[in-house]
Amino acid sequence: MHSRVFEPRQLTVLTTSKCTAACRHCCMNSSPERSETLSWEQIKDVLEQAFHECRQLQVVIFAGGEPMLLGDTLLEAIKLCKQRGALTRIVTNAYWATTRAHARFKLQELKDAGLDEVNVSTDDYHLPFIPLDAVKHAYEEALALEFSAVVLANCFGPETTLTPERVKAEVGDPPDMQLRFSDDGDLIQKRAHRGKSLILLSNSRVQRLGRGNQQLSASELGPTNPDLDQLGEQVGGCPWAIKSAAISAKGHFVSCCGFEVEDNPILDYGDLAKTPLAELLDKADNDLVTNMIAIIGPIRIMRMLQQICPDEVSFPGSYRSFCEVCSDLVSLKQNREALYRHMDRFAELVLDARQYLGELKAKGALDFPPLKITPSAAPGGPR
Repeated sequence: MHSRVFEPRQLTVLTTSKCTAACRHCCMNSSPERSETLSWEQIKDVLEQAFHECRQLQVVIFAGGEPMLLGDTLLEAIKLCKQRGALTRIVTNAYWATTRAHARFKLQELKDAGLDEVNVSTDDYHLPFIPLDAVKHAYEEALALEFSAVVLANCFGPETTLTPERVKAEVGDPPDMQLRFSDDGDLIQKRAHRGKSLILLSNSRVQRLGRGNQQLSASELGPTNPDLDQLGEQVGGCPWAIKSAAISAKGHFVSCCGFEVEDNPILDYGDLAKTPLAELLDKADNDLVTNMIAIIGPIRIMRMLQQICPDEVSFPGSYRSFCEVCSDLVSLKQNREALYRHMDRFAELVLDARQYLGELKAKGALDFPPLKITPSAAPGGPR
């Protein structure tokens, strides 16, 4: 086991790219037509490697696509995580909750396997495929079974009909339902109460990611973030890069699950069928561009590149979040090539920051404060 600066604290297993829905905003490009799916042997192998290698691994999330399509394989994976002391969560569209009785049956299976948290996605883009009644069945029965957290994930924009307010009303406007984001889009600290389920509405804004990049109109997406640079300074490096890594449906170790990064030249570190997880973790931790994203953050990297090589990069400027900026940073060939050409200018800054973060980690820190980065890309470290 190696001492790494960046390694997963939570791991998302993208169990399959297949889904019962084909939502126009899907950041993972999932649909009924796709078929990549992890086998039980693949999931078991990677989880065992992850629990051995990642000393701070606390949460395993099963998502997709639609993880409930895996049937008994999902239950076995949850059991394995329970045996290792990790919290588990599923992210599902609740297609299976056709009646209250069936929702109760499926959720009882998950509860018996050791599942802790249920996250159900519902918004305008899910409604053509998943009726709201199914979401309500899953939500109500999950509360009845006292899962530690029951989350309704709702993406909304200016033209949304199934707004966060309507979602709350549809499920009885529970007084103890907390919001994930404020009206300004800032993350709200969640408050859990001992012995009670955390009821959360994840009221996130629609983003230009994955299929949404091609299928959503500007009017659906709404205005860009006027405080994008302020966000970059407040948050600093990407909070999810490697620390919230993922296993793709093809069995690749990838940086995150913010959008589909499988086969991305920067954020896909390799095939677990060919390379042990330990080697891929080391590769990710030692990768200069990954460190730039994790330490400096995609917003500040974008601004630095625009300053030092404005004619070499292309950023459309329609951004609402870290993930949207990162998608254009790593997915557009022009921007990747600029990153590669100029990444040596960031090396000293990254090395200084890694030393500082390594010292914090040695003292037991789990979260790192945002680092103050010099405004230019000239060599220099955090100050």
